[in-house]
Amino acid sequence: MSDFDTRSTTERSIINFKKFNLDEKIRLGRYSYKHVHGELETHSHDGMMEICYCDKGMQVYEVNGKEYQIRGGDVFITFPNEPHGTARHPEEKGALYWLIVQIPKNERFLHYDDEESAVFIKELMSIGQRHFKGTDSMKKMLDQLFILHEEPVQQPLHKLQTLNLISNFLLTVIEYSQKNVAREQSDRISEIRNYIHTNIYQSLPIELLAKELCMSDSHFKSWFKKEFGMPPVDYILRTRVEEGKKLLQLPDAESVTSIAFKLNFSSSQYFATVFKKYTGVSPAEFKQRHLKT
Repeated sequence: MSDFDTRSTTERSIINFKKFNLDEKIRLGRYSYKHVHGELETHSHDGMMEICYCDKGMQVYEVNGKEYQIRGGDVFITFPNEPHGTARHPEEKGALYWLIVQIPKNERFLHYDDEESAVFIKELMSIGQRHFKGTDSMKKMLDQLFILHEEPVQQPLHKLQTLNLISNFLLTVIEYSQKNVAREQSDRISEIRNYIHTNIYQSLPIELLAKELCMSDSHFKSWFKKEFGMPPVDYILRTRVEEGKKLLQLPDAESVTSIAFKLNFSSSQYFATVFKKYTGVSPAEFKQRHLKT
């Protein structure tokens, strides 16, 4: 199914650059979700490449049967006509940008001549890894595009500025894709992830986690957010919810209250609130749905 989303809401904005005569060639969107949404159905973009930049939170995408876990600071790419979606996963709480750009076959690309267009397109289509770590400057460029588009009075230079920002963003994507900085596991990342998952049934205060890596609390929190794309408390809650889902699916599953206390939640009500925040349903609803399948 080919899809070109044009719907803006209070939580998501999409611009088509029609005022710059780029309609149907480039589309830029961003969302900032305060709570979980439904899954993104599998779709594709005819002749268009989509580049996502995750600013905050985490999101799972599926392409060709493989799932990718995208976190804050990550770039994720789908190529023209490539089906993609979030599979069984909902659209998560967080902030994410997406740029969809037409890859022409026999036309010039953006404002470049024939030779330059051919080089630019070749480099974009030759990107070897679809998931890699980006840079904060990408977000700044995308934000600037929104600012330019929302100017009430369009100046002659705005189109040139827009084209240059899009070009610079794409060139930065190409540059970082070639740095071989995919989300590989550093020793410290692996160590703290394993520690959290191994001790998920225990209390996990920040000072304890920071001590594991010999960091101050403030340094640990800033490091963790940069590497994992979310604060440590958010990651721990997500991990507890994932563990709760496994427990709820067991044939002899315990009660929701028992599972809540087992996972170190202060009450079953708090567990239900957190569970619904990240899954869109309550623990009881999740358990009931699993029993029906």
